[in-house]
Amino acid sequence: MVGLPESIVNILKNSESGNVLTAYAMYKIATPVRYTVTLGGTSISVKYLRKYGYLSTPPLVKDYLQDKMEETKERFTEKIEETKDMISEKMEETKDRISERLQETKDSLTFRKKKEE
Repeated sequence: MVGLPESIVNILKNSESGNVLTAYAMYKIATPVRYTVTLGGTSISVKYLRKYGYLSTPPLVKDYLQDKMEETKERFTEKIEETKDMISEKMEETKDRISERLQETKDSLTFRKKKEE
């Protein structure tokens, strides 16, 4: 073997480590092929599954965002309407209470004037 001491070469020849090193080298050499097969196999699998309806096509991002935006707008519009209605009701109640108190005060003053006469 090139550049290795004779003792290391003998150890490798007489043991199973030569097989381990060969297996490791083959593993490293085959790595690009493994990656290619994985990526290609994944692409083919996805196309097949989509073709036969086992995997749905994701919606376009633009359409998805537009739908979400419309839903949010509708929710906010509903909330604003609810808030307006609630405020209107509260204002009516407050107006009625103030009118009642004003009338009570007027009645009280009228009663006092009659009493004094």
